[in-house]
Amino acid sequence: MIRIDNIKLPVGHTEEDLKNRIKKLLKRDDYRFVRILRRSLDARKKNDIHYNYSVLVELDKNEEKTVKFINNKNVMLTKSKKYSFPFKKSSEDEDGSSIINNAFEDIKEALIDAGDRPVIIGSGPAGYFAATVLADNGFRPIVIERGRPVEERKKDVESFWETGDLNEDSNVSFGEGGAGTFSDGKLNTGNKDKDGLFAYIFETFHKYGAPETVTYEAKPHIGTDVLIDIMKNMRKNILDKGGNILFDSKLVDVILQHDDSYILEIEGKNGTFEINAKNVILAIGHSSRDSFKMLYDRGFPMEQKPFAIGLRIEHPRRMIDVDRYGEELADKLPAADYKLTYHAENGRAVFSFCMCPGGYVVNASSVKGHMTVNGMSDSRRDSDNSNAAIVVSITPEDIKGDEPLDAVSFQEALERSFFDAGEGLIPVQRFGDFAAGRKTTELGAVKPVTKGKISLSELKSCLPEYVSDAIIEGISYFGTRIEGFDSEDAILSGIESRTSSPVRIIRNEKLQAEGFPGVFPCGEGAGYAGGITSAAADGIRCAERVAERILEGL
Repeated sequence: MIRIDNIKLPVGHTEEDLKNRIKKLLKRDDYRFVRILRRSLDARKKNDIHYNYSVLVELDKNEEKTVKFINNKNVMLTKSKKYSFPFKKSSEDEDGSSIINNAFEDIKEALIDAGDRPVIIGSGPAGYFAATVLADNGFRPIVIERGRPVEERKKDVESFWETGDLNEDSNVSFGEGGAGTFSDGKLNTGNKDKDGLFAYIFETFHKYGAPETVTYEAKPHIGTDVLIDIMKNMRKNILDKGGNILFDSKLVDVILQHDDSYILEIEGKNGTFEINAKNVILAIGHSSRDSFKMLYDRGFPMEQKPFAIGLRIEHPRRMIDVDRYGEELADKLPAADYKLTYHAENGRAVFSFCMCPGGYVVNASSVKGHMTVNGMSDSRRDSDNSNAAIVVSITPEDIKGDEPLDAVSFQEALERSFFDAGEGLIPVQRFGDFAAGRKTTELGAVKPVTKGKISLSELKSCLPEYVSDAIIEGISYFGTRIEGFDSEDAILSGIESRTSSPVRIIRNEKLQAEGFPGVFPCGEGAGYAGGITSAAADGIRCAERVAERILEGL
């Protein structure tokens, strides 16, 4: 096959324009178009905004001779990288373990023996992709999820935004799909796709309902509205392939047995039950603080890790679009994004995180008496505002105490402070008031676009001084990069405290927790991922090791 990079096409081009450009580059028209590998929008120069394509094509013969004849560094021979799960369990190789009813409504056994079936704790990107590849290859996984199915979870979340009545197990952080379901659905990652795994993840999302564009856009985005249907489709596949999913079921204890199996104590909606398992994937998510404590008390090795905290900032979507594209194209292109970084005078890194074009700031609290916010966009990205987190790096040296969970306590104290500042509602403040250290009493030109009710507040005193100083300095600098970014009327809200897990569950080269053979800490909660795509990839890698271990008979 032949790969062609850097095909430059104007805004408004057609598919025929792309094919004609390929024909011109190849100097022949007898090619077969295979697929788009990548499409990106280059908006660095307003007088030359264009799309860049990388594509894959085939010729019937003479591909090598054609590439040599063209002598263009953007036209090259290539082999398509395609990921496939390396292990398969024969359908005839059943282990005789007890089968849990897919309806999982009436679990009456005091102890369920999973046999060789892997047990996955959590149904976020890490857990569901692990479950998907295991189910597709005959391993019949059992998924344990503390929250509810995504349809019911959506009702719980919307009720919370309207009434403030929080379900601590079914919210923006917990439930089918994990935190990513109510956090925009961005799939971009800065890592290289060396073995085709990321492409497989994007194709899987497309298979279960995402638009085909996620397979080739440089910054693929699904949207919360579409993700909800994708989660339902992934669930159906897992169940159809012999897996089981137990919602409203929270892991409350892990007990190592003398034979290196585990008793998993599960708190279900109909009472407590136990599962005996040999292989467990812990995809618990970055907000499972009660699970962190339980695992730490049980002896699982953990360490603090760097993370970031800060505030959400909102601007009018059109202001961002005009700055990035210019007036002429602002209404003809998708809502614009940005990525901003700054090194503050106090040595802190300040950067934008989880930018949501045409999105919402959402109340993402998962604990009563705590406040945390996040950003979300639907697939259309057409709300009045665009928002992003402006966050500041936090290192273990900033945490009082050396115990791993001291980092969690640091987050919790800040979240309580922001809850008090907003009297239980999303606390918001104009940037001008934040910089001056005074409470906001009235809004200016920018009106918040939120999921959850707001309260005009004072936020600066809720943050460590080194964080608030760095945010002020960073936003002022970002105003030199995007006109109006540092407007006094820009809206801040907080706290953005869960950019990633503050702890890491230590695992060995086989991806198993040190001292706990057969237990695989996985994804964002375990400290090994940062976003939907990397969490899904880590889930698949852990699933590979689980499958290998099962087939070896360990």
